[in-house]
Amino acid sequence: MIKKQEEQAEEVVTVKRRRLYTVLVTACALVLAGAIVLTVLLTVGGNDVEPPVSENPGNVETPAGDDDPDIEEPDDQPSTPGSTEVVLNLPVAEASVTASYEFWHNTTLDRYSLHTGIDFSAEAGTAVTASCGGTVESITQTLLEGGKIVIDHGDGLKTVYASIDVDENLRVGDAVAKGDVIGTVSAASDAMGNEYDQGSHLHFEVHKDGRAIDPDEYLDLDEK
Repeated sequence: MIKKQEEQAEEVVTVKRRRLYTVLVTACALVLAGAIVLTVLLTVGGNDVEPPVSENPGNVETPAGDDDPDIEEPDDQPSTPGSTEVVLNLPVAEASVTASYEFWHNTTLDRYSLHTGIDFSAEAGTAVTASCGGTVESITQTLLEGGKIVIDHGDGLKTVYASIDVDENLRVGDAVAKGDVIGTVSAASDAMGNEYDQGSHLHFEVHKDGRAIDPDEYLDLDEK
């Protein structure tokens, strides 16, 4: 009798455990399903919500407009060349251009070739000035080019002045400012041997990164 009662009690406990297990599993499933549904709802709903756009996010300062009275526009051209803006002064005042950067017929040598500079026709003794501030790189005197000065302006830019009587006080390594007199136009008899027929003139070149380029990119020749 007692044994039968014990077996019945065990069966009751087993049934209760199974029911409790079933309840727990069902509850976990419901919680998991609820979490999934909530996540889906939040995701779908979040896609329709646009975050507020700040007109001035963070600590970034808003740049002043064109009408800001505190901004002053520069009036002058830059004093040193950094691009192809007009930054070089004419090396000879009141002179006419007799030859440009072009393929031409050199009457002295009687051949066609690229004229790698600009010729400024002027009377002998006319002052020649540095087109821009820089350092005198070289001073030479040859039969073909006459007196010649090369000025280094930095950033790969150099100017060349040939058929020039070099100022006796000028030395290699000297610093010159824009407009400083560096010499005078040579007489026809002392001009460049390879341009002798051009008469007295200054042969002016502009070099960028070791290559002769059209000086007109850096000069204003409208009045010449």
